[in-house]
Amino acid sequence: MNHRLVLEELARRKALKDLAGGTITSIYDELYDKQKRFALSKARHLAVLGSRRAGKTEMWPRIAVAKALTTPRSLVRIWSHARQRAKELLWNRIRYLVGRHGLKCKPNEVELSFKFENDAEIRLVGADKDKEIQKKRGDSSLAEIVLESQNFGSLLKPLVEDVIQPSLIDLRGTVYLEGTPGPICAGYWFDITGGNDTGEVWGSLGPREVSMFEVHRWTMLDNPFIPHAREEMAEIKERKGWSDDNPTYLREWLGRWVNDLGSLYYAFDLLRNTYHPGTVQPWGPGWTHVLGWDLGGKDDMAIVIWGWHEKDPTLYEVFSWKKSGALSQEVVEVIEEQERTKNLNIIKKVADTQGGGRMYVDDVMSRYNHVFENAQKNNKYQHVMLMNDDFRTGRVKVRLGSPLQEELIGLMRDPDWNANDPEYKDKPPTEDASCPNHCTDAGLYSHRAAWHFLPRVDPPKKATVYEPDEYEAQAIRDFAKRSDTSWFERTEDQGDDW
Repeated sequence: MNHRLVLEELARRKALKDLAGGTITSIYDELYDKQKRFALSKARHLAVLGSRRAGKTEMWPRIAVAKALTTPRSLVRIWSHARQRAKELLWNRIRYLVGRHGLKCKPNEVELSFKFENDAEIRLVGADKDKEIQKKRGDSSLAEIVLESQNFGSLLKPLVEDVIQPSLIDLRGTVYLEGTPGPICAGYWFDITGGNDTGEVWGSLGPREVSMFEVHRWTMLDNPFIPHAREEMAEIKERKGWSDDNPTYLREWLGRWVNDLGSLYYAFDLLRNTYHPGTVQPWGPGWTHVLGWDLGGKDDMAIVIWGWHEKDPTLYEVFSWKKSGALSQEVVEVIEEQERTKNLNIIKKVADTQGGGRMYVDDVMSRYNHVFENAQKNNKYQHVMLMNDDFRTGRVKVRLGSPLQEELIGLMRDPDWNANDPEYKDKPPTEDASCPNHCTDAGLYSHRAAWHFLPRVDPPKKATVYEPDEYEAQAIRDFAKRSDTSWFERTEDQGDDW
């Protein structure tokens, strides 16, 4: 054994460790007090709930690089709801940080990764579909960072509990979540960060278990790098006409959980527009159904089935489903399983046939015993308004916990749209492009085909027979005698049955 080479390698590693130690200290010194307290916490489950411009995004390059320097051959992953979004937020920030501190690093813009001298790696990854999340199973990581957690909706829980937490076991790593409050006080992100300072969490249906996450909170007013924050916030309030208790102001700029129904694209209310699956069975005798199919190649395939009863003007969600990368055979199998197990009376099936979907749907109809009509996609917002009327009057009920319900509570209106801004005066609101809308689109197509709004007419309890009075009866007999005596005699002989 060449002892000289061994000693040189040990010296090299010690020098790297000493250099890393000094670099890590200087990196953390760039954070302000609340950021630094969060970054140096010993907890393994950490979450930060903040407002806009609170400095969350500037914190993650420093935590990620510092973590990578502490442990050779380790992996630090940074998740966003879209891979491109992760690049927009952090790629240049990490690159500038590495260059400013003189760290040896190999960036790979194709893989969106940074490889350090100690073989540790930072990767930027996307998690907009469950299929993409499941691909990341099996990796061993030192730290996992989730950006803008409020945008993940129903995907956040499987991401954290099924993929991230098992990946951290080997190195006893740390999971970091960050985001602003969502528009509705419900869901996994609310269950983690919607509690009080003691950690007790109020979930969608009441108090829940104490959260395993250590939650930190700060706002733009705590950010010393924006000394004019208070003046800016006052100007925003005045320009938008917000009062101190405006829900959007409380949520976006003060980082407080509050039901902000006005920021949702649909007028959906979690209490008014949901039902427990065990309380209503929207199929069987007297029920009618319609089905909507939203096609997706890179996006999710989605199915929504509505049902209404002949004596009930309420439209109930019977079933909703979505899956990334699903093939036509799987979609048909899902539909046929619902028809078979629930004995559905589906009178119309509509499908999204734009963007090449017409050929795809025609091929499905030629292979399987199903007929789909073209979904009416023109004047989308006008029909959204009709559906919102049904939401406001409680004439639409969605299954609690379904994929459709998860999308409805997370689908926000474009935050830049402002009714008081002349630029948007003649433009209808649009959906926030960062929010999934596959089930909601399928539900909108089929809602347009439903007849639940038609008036109900109760049938007569029994058939009625017209009975002429004595004068009319005598006139009938006289006419019969004049016109056909033999016929009159035949019918007279039949007695009262005639």
